[in-house]
Amino acid sequence: MHRWLILTVAAVPLVFAGLRPPAPTIVWWTTHALDKVRPYDAPPEKLKDSVQISAARNEFESFQVVFRADSQQVESVDLEISDLSGPGGAVLSRSHITIYFERFMSLPKPSSIEGTAGEWPDALIPRVDRYIGEKRNAFPFHLQDKRNQPIWVEVYVPPSTRPGTYRGNATVWINEKRDVSIPVTLDVWNFALPSTSSLPNSFGFNGHGALRQHAGKYTNDGDVRRFTYLYTKAALWHRLSLHGGSMIPPLVEFNGRNVDIDWKDYDAEVGPFLDGTALTRSEPLSGAKATSIDLRKSMAAQTDEQKVLYWRAYAKHFREKGWFNRLFNYLVDEPKPDQFDDMVRQGRLVHNADIELKNLVTTAPRTEWNDVINIWTPLVNCLVPKPGFDDFCDRMAERRANLWWYQSCASHGCSGVGGEYFRGWPGYMIDYSGVANRVMPWLAWKYDIKGELYYNINEAYSHNHDAWTDVYLFGGNGDGTLVYPGRPRNIGGKTDIPIESIRLKLIREGLEDYEYLTLLSRMGGPAMAAEYVNSLVTNAFTFERDPGKLYEVRQKIGNKLSTMAATAN
Repeated sequence: MHRWLILTVAAVPLVFAGLRPPAPTIVWWTTHALDKVRPYDAPPEKLKDSVQISAARNEFESFQVVFRADSQQVESVDLEISDLSGPGGAVLSRSHITIYFERFMSLPKPSSIEGTAGEWPDALIPRVDRYIGEKRNAFPFHLQDKRNQPIWVEVYVPPSTRPGTYRGNATVWINEKRDVSIPVTLDVWNFALPSTSSLPNSFGFNGHGALRQHAGKYTNDGDVRRFTYLYTKAALWHRLSLHGGSMIPPLVEFNGRNVDIDWKDYDAEVGPFLDGTALTRSEPLSGAKATSIDLRKSMAAQTDEQKVLYWRAYAKHFREKGWFNRLFNYLVDEPKPDQFDDMVRQGRLVHNADIELKNLVTTAPRTEWNDVINIWTPLVNCLVPKPGFDDFCDRMAERRANLWWYQSCASHGCSGVGGEYFRGWPGYMIDYSGVANRVMPWLAWKYDIKGELYYNINEAYSHNHDAWTDVYLFGGNGDGTLVYPGRPRNIGGKTDIPIESIRLKLIREGLEDYEYLTLLSRMGGPAMAAEYVNSLVTNAFTFERDPGKLYEVRQKIGNKLSTMAATAN
């Protein structure tokens, strides 16, 4: 196969041959999902000219095709993917494959001692979106001279897919002419991942902020709920559950010692995600359910007596709906010493309403609060001491069975580029490596962490600037912002949608890795899973950074699980 594509121009008289500019050329190569290709990165010495990926059933797996103009700007470049043909006439339809244009974000400063300013790929604009099914404006695209343009290709393997090897092609078009065909091979393993995440999580979201970025202002509660639904669906497609949501509580009226709550609009918002009906049979991860939901506060409940009545009714309603085991009360975020007494009082008040309501607090476990806090959620930094540790963490006095955790700017520096302490932590920053974006579930397995909290996926939406132009917050590029507002004026089409980031995709990759470990532990024993984890992870700030090593371990686990499943059958 010719690796350099020569674009021809119309014939002209030979007398002008000396004046004719040289025909433009394109170089291209394929790479994996953990490779963040920047505009001026040099092409690899050996250009990979095919795609080889492996996946379980009910899993997403992605790869990239990178294009680079070598001599001058090239107009109208496009990429299409064929159906993938498998064993016994089986076909994985190209309707399960989504192609995204990777938009570069200009970062004015690095996130940490490991980060770098400049242009980084992050926002993913689909050719045709999964939400509405509209064609957007990113394809075909232009190549600027001496700049790379990566294209993200996401393959979803439906649960009914027959195991085996599938083959197809990615076709490159230039000026509407077929130019080259790239072989694509997918090995489908003989096991399936569950649609609902085995690692509970809760990522924040602000529906009012979403509406302001999409519509420019608050319009009405119906629009808040409409955008909340779209973003909650986006999260669930990435195995994430949201807290906050529309932030609109159910309607509450108090009459003495009685409370009357109208659940209609609230249930319409959260019910499909808790019942598993939001993702239909024809959509990826059909039947997926949210793993958690927060108890939404109501300003109508002012007195302690009213709060108890409201919380008690909330618990009763959730039990009747079958949702109670996923309900938690976000009691206090990062409490300061002057908040401790009120936090304890409020936590005990919640338990007076219903002793089984779970209070979550972002702090390290402390024995004196054992009767108040049910879900302890310390910083990832607090699990293993590191020089500088005392600046960010109370020492872990004990380990609790139901320990969640979270990451924050304490992992990269909250007010600018920090020192040596900030080297090595996992993080969701744009200018972090792909492995650092993906590794949190591997760490969770090593430390027996039962859930992950993250403060927001659209924090930049709530600030006075366009989220497309500035996502630098709390010392980090993309801190608290994993999505972008997909407005028609930015992405084409007629309908607003969420635009996903590369980091959101890599968070899902990590959660899918966790499903591999869960299955391996169940089928081969916890020690077997721990051996693979320990081959990649030393501690919370020391883990294998080579993407090839992570893919190698994943491949070994996938092969083993596939063999175990075949033997069991």
